[in-house]
Order: sequence, then structure tokens, then C-alpha cells
Amino acid sequence: MKIAIVCTLVAIGYSSAAPLAMAQPRFKAPAPKFTVSLVSDVSPALRDLALKARGPVIGDPDAVFVPPRRDLDRGERAQDGAFSGDAAAAAPSQNYSGGALTAPNANFEGLSNQDNFNLYGGRVNPPDVVGAVGPNHYVQMINLAYAVYDKQGNRLVGPAKIGDLWAGFAVEDCTDASGDPVVLYDRFADRWLLSQFTTRGTPKYYNCVAISQTNDPTGAYFRYAFPTQEDTHVAGTYYFPDYPKYSVWKDSYILSTRDFGDGGGYGISVYALEKNKMVNGQSKARAVQFFLDSDVVPIYLMGDGLLPADVDGKAKPRNDAPVPIIGTMDN
Repeated sequence: MKIAIVCTLVAIGYSSAAPLAMAQPRFKAPAPKFTVSLVSDVSPALRDLALKARGPVIGDPDAVFVPPRRDLDRGERAQDGAFSGDAAAAAPSQNYSGGALTAPNANFEGLSNQDNFNLYGGRVNPPDVVGAVGPNHYVQMINLAYAVYDKQGNRLVGPAKIGDLWAGFAVEDCTDASGDPVVLYDRFADRWLLSQFTTRGTPKYYNCVAISQTNDPTGAYFRYAFPTQEDTHVAGTYYFPDYPKYSVWKDSYILSTRDFGDGGGYGISVYALEKNKMVNGQSKARAVQFFLDSDVVPIYLMGDGLLPADVDGKAKPRNDAPVPIIGTMDN
């Protein structure tokens, strides 16, 4: 599995006196670290899991669940260059010459916080809404539920608890309502990817990834759990993989996370997951990880996170094409 990664950090709104105006410091490039999924198995069909999990829930109508977040409040900060106006908004006629926008092909209600209340007895903030479209379906995930629709807006599966996707999985942490979900449709493999992180930290954390067996998102899924790395600041503690973002690439699924160590460390990870094994349900799917450690790389060079490029078109990237990784730093 050959992985090539290109990082492009984009500075937004810096004044001329901001740190990035100075010569960039040199730092040692991170070495690749290989890990293997601890567990792999096959789920029951989603349509059966969702039906089995349904039942009445009584809760507090004012209760609000807040999924775990780690605020980045450390290291160097960019100087505020102040808002200088938006030229594109000031002269929209000069930037758009097309005709009137067409009406959407379909418009229907997706998941809501009422669904969270019906499932958990409370509402959730923030929603972290994400969805993907395939040839025949639309799949939506939110904090803390998922649902599958056909393209006419008919709900085929759900609303169901996000942890039910991993019901009976050997890594029990994946069955929690942890959140930060991601759903992708991989048109090259004709498969669906559904994910969430774990939050128990007993002491390890995982990225839980499910790949559909077929192009039917209501069917069964191959399930994997990829562990994060140890925080070297305090022995026996690990990094929590916050804000996970996934993308489809040629032979890999790319994953980026903002890592907050229980021992006090901080950094950003970029992973490539071994797609060929995962879409075929094989065990010991590998992940290669590059970790940007804030002890080595200044935080203002990492930005607020790194996002991997996602292939949406029909053409595959070249065999030797590197994965663009884009970062921003909001002042």
C-alpha cells in the first residue's frame, strides 16, 4: 500500500505581522506508523438491526446531550488582521454569469433532534449533520442517529441509534452513542462507509469504520476498529481522535483527526486505511498514520485541522497521485 501525502496549509486573514510572514521553522517530518484493525466482523443487515433496536423511550424534553469536544486552547495564535470586506459579495453580478438555478430533484425532511429525543430521551447539540448520495439511496448520519432513504425521500431504515450499527461488535466502545459520524459513498468500489469515534478511553480510543457488503446501504456491513496511538507525555494514556474526517481515494480511505492526548499531548493525524481488504471483509486491515506532534510542529502550521481530498468524479486518481491534504487557520 503506497501512500503519498502532500500538505498545503492555507492562512486566512493574517496580518503582515502574523507569525507566518516570517521564515518557516524546520522540523523533522513524521515517520509512518503502521497499525492493524483490532477486530473485523460482519454486522447483521441494517434493516434488521434498526427494527430490533426500536422501543419506547421516556426522557426529559429539555435534556440536551453534548458530545465530547476538546477545545484547542494552547500554543501560538495568529494575529487578527480584521475583516476587510468581501469583494465577491459586493459585486455578485461580476462573479456569476449563469442562468437561474434549477429546482432540486428531490426535497424531503431528514433526521431531526426529535428523532434523538425519541431514541434517547433527550436532544443533542451540536448536530454534526452529514450525508452521502449513491445510485439509489441517500444515507444520513447525525449526532447521534442514522437513517437510509431512497431517492424519492422514503425512509427505508431508521431513525436508529448510531451505536446500533456496531451491536455485538467485540470492541464494545463502538456501540456507544459517541458521535462525530461520517458517511461516504465510494463509487469506485460501489460501497458505503459509515463511521464514528469512541469516547470511553478505557484507556484506548478507536476509529470505528463500517463498509457495506454490497451497494445496498440497508444490508450488512464489514466492521473494523482502528486504535489511536499512545500519548508519550504520560505512560498508559492515549490520544482521543476528535473531528474525524474521511475521504475516498484510489486504494485507500483517508482519515484525518485532531488528537488530544489524555496525557496532555496534542497533534494532528492523517491515516490511510487499506481499502482493498475492507471492501472484501478481510481481517487485519492495515492503517498507516502520520502524526504531526505539536511538540515538534508549531500549532499555527497545523491550523485548525487538516482535511483530506475526496474523489467525487468518475475518474480515478493516477496510481502515483499524492493525496492533497488541506488546512486552514482561522484568526
